[in-house]
Amino acid sequence: MRLRVATANLKRAGYNRKTRFHEHDKLAAMLAPLPEAPHALYLSECTHYTGTPYDPDPLEEVLQLLGSMWARRGPDGRMFGEVPYRAYISQVPGSVNVPGLFLDPRVVQPRRRYPLAGSRAQLANTVTATINGHRFRLKCVHWNGSRGETGLNEQADQDGQLASENAIYAGDFNATSSAEGETVYEDWDARCDKVGRPWMRSQKGTRRPDGTWATNSGSMDRFLAHGWWDAGQVAGDFTPTTTDPETALRIDRIMLSQRSPARFDPDTYQVHDRPPFGKGAEPNDHLMVSSDIVVRTAA
Repeated sequence: MRLRVATANLKRAGYNRKTRFHEHDKLAAMLAPLPEAPHALYLSECTHYTGTPYDPDPLEEVLQLLGSMWARRGPDGRMFGEVPYRAYISQVPGSVNVPGLFLDPRVVQPRRRYPLAGSRAQLANTVTATINGHRFRLKCVHWNGSRGETGLNEQADQDGQLASENAIYAGDFNATSSAEGETVYEDWDARCDKVGRPWMRSQKGTRRPDGTWATNSGSMDRFLAHGWWDAGQVAGDFTPTTTDPETALRIDRIMLSQRSPARFDPDTYQVHDRPPFGKGAEPNDHLMVSSDIVVRTAA
C-alpha cells in the first residue's frame, strides 16, 4: 500500500499578527502542488489553531480547507472526494508554534493519542495508528532550536528512541546531518552575521574550540544513528528546505524507523518550490517536502 506523506512549515500557520486571523490561502498555496491528498500531513507550525476565542474556530477552518482541497465537482454539481481529516495538535509548554498531525482515517486509522501530560516522554504528542494492518507511531516534530546544540541533542536522543517501534516522524528538525551531499557550512558564524542574525549561531550551529562556528550536524546524526531512514537521503536528494540563500539547510524531513514493515519510494521524494503568496505578501522561509512510503500488507 502506498502512503502519501507530506510535511510543510508555513510560518505561524499564516497567522496575521495585525488582524489576529489566519490567512488560510497561504496554506492552500503551499499544498497546491500535491496532485493528491496526503494520507498523513505534518504541519510544523500550527500557531493558534487551538485555544483561541475566535469564531469560526481556526482549526475548523483548516479542516474544511484540507477536506475540500483535492475534491472534485461532478456533472451534477455535487462535490465528491472530500477527505475527512482528523487533527492532532501537539502540546508544547511556552510555545504557540506547535506542530500538528493531520490524518486521513480511511487509510491511517487512529487508535490512541498520547498527550503531553501523563505519557512517557518518548510517547508524548504521538499518535498510534493502524496502516495496512500494522501499528505505527506517528509524530509531527518541531525541534526547538533556541535550546542550542545541547537541547537539540536531547531532543534527538528522546525522539530517536522510537526507532524501536514502527514509526513515521516528520516535520522541522532544525538540524541537518553530515551525510555526503548535505549542505554544511564551515563559516556558519560569518553567514549569520551577513544576514544580520548573529543570534542564529546557536540555533543551528556548533561552536568549535577556536571560537568559530560551523553548522551543527551532530544532532541529526545522533537521531539517525538510533535506527532511522531519511527520505531525502534514501532518494539521494539533499536540496535545502529553508530559503535564505546564505543559510539554507535541509531541516524539513520525513523519517521512517528501519524496523518498520515499509520503505520509501525514492522516485516520489520531492522538495517543492516556494509557493506564490501574492504581491506584497511575506514569503515563506520553508519549502514543503513529500514522499510516498510503501507499507507491506500485514500477514
